[in-house]
Amino acid sequence: MDNSIKVSERVRSIDIFRGLTILLMIFVNDVAGVRNIPGWLKHAEPGSPGMTFVDVVFPAFLFIVGLALPYAFARREKNDPLKSLTVHILIRTAGLLAIGLLMLNGPAVTSMSAAGWNLIMYLGVILFWGSWSEKENKPGIFFILKWLGALLLIVMLVLFRRNGENGSAWIQTGWWGILGEIGFAYLISSLLYLLFRDKPLLLFIVPFFCVLLYIADRSGQLDFLGRIKDIFFIGSHFGTHVLITFSGLLCGHFLIRAKREKKRDVLMEMGLFALLLLLAGFALYGLYGIDKIAATPSWALYSSAICVVLFMLIYWISDIRGKELGYGFFKPVAVNPLLAYLLHVMFIYVFRLIGIAGFYGTELGSGIIGILRAMVYTGFIYLLTRLLTRAGLRLRL
Repeated sequence: MDNSIKVSERVRSIDIFRGLTILLMIFVNDVAGVRNIPGWLKHAEPGSPGMTFVDVVFPAFLFIVGLALPYAFARREKNDPLKSLTVHILIRTAGLLAIGLLMLNGPAVTSMSAAGWNLIMYLGVILFWGSWSEKENKPGIFFILKWLGALLLIVMLVLFRRNGENGSAWIQTGWWGILGEIGFAYLISSLLYLLFRDKPLLLFIVPFFCVLLYIADRSGQLDFLGRIKDIFFIGSHFGTHVLITFSGLLCGHFLIRAKREKKRDVLMEMGLFALLLLLAGFALYGLYGIDKIAATPSWALYSSAICVVLFMLIYWISDIRGKELGYGFFKPVAVNPLLAYLLHVMFIYVFRLIGIAGFYGTELGSGIIGILRAMVYTGFIYLLTRLLTRAGLRLRL
């Protein structure tokens, strides 16, 4: 089948959805520390019977990873057919897991200033994984920057120590951080897509098995795995997180296999898929309820359905009706999401180093002032990402 039309053109709705998700993630992460704000601006309390829009932001991140996968794979196979997709998937996963672990452990460093260690670490990550559009003209300079980043990361790893149960400890696994969770979902979803992409029926069975895997984990049927089960959080990382990512992947699969004149038919397929997700979430609600922290099936299914419906709306307005819908605004963040995400955490440590963290967290940390602060901070990260993107910097794993 010839996918050249779909691969060569950019689907604007995917960029809009990705850009919107990144900006919302920066905002909700920053507003999380604000006191005296409405409950819908924070995660729902564990055990509560519902969810807030904040509980859907991380699923939207997972969803967009899956949504873009069919296009990314088709484009890579077209441009570099001899390069192994499996090797690319493994390398990218390793990068996400490594950065996720660094971000997870960074706040706990005790062998030196936590702010200093984290700032150097983030600079090392950006330099090492950075790709510059001008590197063909000055390859020597960018080669030096890349390996300077590697050197910074090595030195920080050598210096890293944290308090442990039996004295000082080195890097430890935990919940793997946001990027680590995305890494696991990306790995499993990518490999399953490569295995089943020519067998559409099997693709639709994957979410069903994700739910079964979560139930098996919660019911103790995977206890025979011992320590492995506790390290990798199989029920969420390989179950419900993959379910959300694969829901996005199925939508991307609908799009890339549709002909240009069939766009409205794709909307009908997505609408039916969203309805099935909602019904499944409702049917499983009595099992574990809705809990983002526990990554329950109903949370994953409802979140996936919301993401499908939101993407349908964006796709209809942007790609079917041809409306701009802020595409030019979102694109700098959409093409550089990892850079925006890292910058928004890195600058918290910058604030600590220059001595304004107390003012940032206290005087600007309550009520409407705190909400406005989070909005301004999101805008600042957006402008910085836009500037660096225009300068030619991309973060590529």
